[in-house]
Amino acid sequence: MKLSRSLAAVTAVASAAVIAFVPSAQAASTLVVGGASSVATIVGDCKVAYTAKTGDSFAYASSSSGQGQKDMESGKNDFSYSDSAHLTSQSGTAIPASEIHIPAWVWPIGIQYKDFASGRKIAISAKNLALIFAGKIKKWNDPLLQADNNRTLTRTIFKTDGAGNAVKDKTGKPIILNTVKYTQKITLPSQPITVIYRADSSGTTGNLLAAFSKIDPTNWANASVTGGTKVFASSDAKAAVLADPIHFQGASGSAGVAQLAAKTPYSITYAETNFATLNNLGLANIINAHGDLVQPDDAAAAAQVASASISDKGIVTLDYVNQAAGIYPFTVVTYALALTNYGNATKAAAVKNAIEWHAFNCPDTAPNDGFIKIDKTSALGAKIAALVAKLGA
Repeated sequence: MKLSRSLAAVTAVASAAVIAFVPSAQAASTLVVGGASSVATIVGDCKVAYTAKTGDSFAYASSSSGQGQKDMESGKNDFSYSDSAHLTSQSGTAIPASEIHIPAWVWPIGIQYKDFASGRKIAISAKNLALIFAGKIKKWNDPLLQADNNRTLTRTIFKTDGAGNAVKDKTGKPIILNTVKYTQKITLPSQPITVIYRADSSGTTGNLLAAFSKIDPTNWANASVTGGTKVFASSDAKAAVLADPIHFQGASGSAGVAQLAAKTPYSITYAETNFATLNNLGLANIINAHGDLVQPDDAAAAAQVASASISDKGIVTLDYVNQAAGIYPFTVVTYALALTNYGNATKAAAVKNAIEWHAFNCPDTAPNDGFIKIDKTSALGAKIAALVAKLGA
């Protein structure tokens, strides 16, 4: 299975639909867009191609999901990207009445660590990861982590195309070829773990903690089930952060946590997978609820989303304890927060073009940035198209 900062899988039907994309005949628009730092790299990498295809442009103001939601509340942004649903006001100002959620991006949270395994990927069970971030597992050679890394596990093998990308059925579910047994044998160091967490209000944090709330409800009883933007140090981990500020350190933004982890021996953090490559960090494999050893890649993230429920309002509910084979539990859906009433037909058309182009075309344009290809023929692709159609003047 091909593993990179992103893996794009596309069917012939979806490819044809992408090629057929034609921008509307109107004057170029410059939009105001910002929010989640998770999409900053891929949006930047797609900037030239997006403008060439649509004639429109925007300078992406990367900050956080919380800030993106605030900027929708104030009316500053034409649309925002948010790694969590905008269910409560971030500023005290009412959420715009015509705002809707469009699930526009899918990506796995990469569990990243300052490499101490000579390039070999360490394994961490989803439950033990929750214990690390709760401050319950404090050293790398804890017996629970040693057991994760010295055992025989199952790995699901997905069907791939000639380029090594996952092949999906018409629903968007990756096609499984077979399973193999994999023996993991790594001796972990007798060193304390330093947890690098997001210090700002973060949708990535919200999604990670939402997963922890289902995987380990004993230690994460107050984590939001629906995600939401979260400040890690204000969560269930607050006591652990206060008790050990040496081994719990915060930084702002995805780039910030990855850069701090790169400077900190025996550290662990969480961010989009492309930041691991950019900062020479290891990417952990996760042992999921099925007992599979899974990579944070296109196929495993797509398998998780394929079984998710999507409401009429575009809110995606993920099953973090899904016992299906091959799924990656720490998967995120990033929403485009947009309006059904812009009061301006030109702006509404430009926002439609921007959201659709980035959802369906951008992962092909920047295949190494950590975001999966969403096929127009899949259930998620159809939902995106239906929701984008609601945007108007």
